[in-house]
Amino acid sequence: MNSLIELDDIKKIYPTGDTAVYALNGVSLNVGNGEFVAIVGQSGSGKSTLMNILGCLDTPTQGSYYLNGEAVATMDDRRLSEIRNRQIGFIFQGYNLIPGLDAIENVELPLLYRGIPRNQRRQMSKAALERVGLKTRMHHRPAQMSGGQQQRVAIARAIAARPPLILADEPTGNLDSRSGMEILNILRGLHQEGKTVILITHDNDIAASSDRIIRIHDGQIVADTSRETCAAPRGAKNIRAKSESASSFEKNPQDTLAFIGAKLSGVR
Repeated sequence: MNSLIELDDIKKIYPTGDTAVYALNGVSLNVGNGEFVAIVGQSGSGKSTLMNILGCLDTPTQGSYYLNGEAVATMDDRRLSEIRNRQIGFIFQGYNLIPGLDAIENVELPLLYRGIPRNQRRQMSKAALERVGLKTRMHHRPAQMSGGQQQRVAIARAIAARPPLILADEPTGNLDSRSGMEILNILRGLHQEGKTVILITHDNDIAASSDRIIRIHDGQIVADTSRETCAAPRGAKNIRAKSESASSFEKNPQDTLAFIGAKLSGVR
């Protein structure tokens, strides 16, 4: 299996006066094309920092990151925005839909930032909404939909441009169990269609829906197991913090839709 993601000795360090906080401390990880991976950790473990780096929303302090063969760790903001445009679809816990827009208009919005012509983006948005079972809800606004339906709109927005990588950050966190299962089934379906899906969660039951579980604690990968092998950690580096004062720090993703739009368009 070819690697879509290759991380080698990734560190994210935040200076705090005379000390340093290691949000990530020596993370090495390969993810192949078409894998369904869950990254599991509690609050403060570093999982959101890792997601931000995987999603090219942030860059590491040290280490290398290759996404689909491109070295992205040292790219400037403009190049990173191009990578996000082509390679990554984001799904967040809070849906981040615009209340005044209906479902199809919400899905179209990132395509507008990409400069896709109106007729083409309308067709792409319709196809994405049909894929997540919302053919009859295309002209409903968020307030007219359930939480599960809103999250399906968010998934449609993420997949409309057909990116090879889907990053889902706690996508079931605001949903009841039935709606959450529907979302997980959609993600598994995308995986079966050949997409690489990375699911960020603190919930072991949610993580169990994936084919591979990576556990992160205090900025380090402490376990990496697959459903097939239940093997010892793959690519995990259990490196202790270089300073006793170094502790985990989780950088919360700025996940407003305006932020997504600015990131997709390269606007600052």
